[in-house]
Amino acid sequence: MNFKKKYSKVTVAMAMLHGVIIGIAAVAIVGFIIVGTNGQGKEKAGEKEVLVTDPPASGETTPTSGPAISPEEAPLQLFAKQHGVFSSVQSAQEFVAQDVSLAKAAVLEIGGQFYVWSAVGMQEEEIDVSEYEMTFKKPFFADISSCSSVGAGKLRSALSETEFSKIKVLTTVAEGEADDEKIADFRKNLLALTVFTSDLRIVRLHLLSQYSHKNGCVKINF
Repeated sequence: MNFKKKYSKVTVAMAMLHGVIIGIAAVAIVGFIIVGTNGQGKEKAGEKEVLVTDPPASGETTPTSGPAISPEEAPLQLFAKQHGVFSSVQSAQEFVAQDVSLAKAAVLEIGGQFYVWSAVGMQEEEIDVSEYEMTFKKPFFADISSCSSVGAGKLRSALSETEFSKIKVLTTVAEGEADDEKIADFRKNLLALTVFTSDLRIVRLHLLSQYSHKNGCVKINF
């Protein structure tokens, strides 16, 4: 007996076409599954990256586990008029000596480099710069929290003052105020500066210069 079936050409073609369609559909389904899985993986990776790289909330100055910094101890943000930066104090002093307009400038050593500044302001607008002078505004922070130990407890007030007449008041002994030797030294230094200049920007500059170098209680950073 002959069990073989005979199929027409049309039937064979239809069967082949049907197989191709099923194959394409299967590949498409698998492809959608893979794409969907990869997409979820990327979303999770993105979430992890955001959590790691997000900056701390604004206004945080200390770790949550550490002590809070009071406004009286927080570093002051100031602005300097900068003329140049040098690798040695000799080079900085020679630069100052060659320019008569820098007669009241100061050289400050910060991080192993020597900065030539001629003014320090509380606000950026206090500092005037020009391309002709080749100067620019240099923002910085002054940490004076350690200066009470050298009798400069009024240093923050002197640096923050905006009226020269009130600076003069700081050079005198207030009624009922103790006048120990260290505080007397601060008043003496401040009085010398008020004789040297009436420009508060220059007074601030030389107070920072003196108490960051000679006494070392002021820490300047950028």
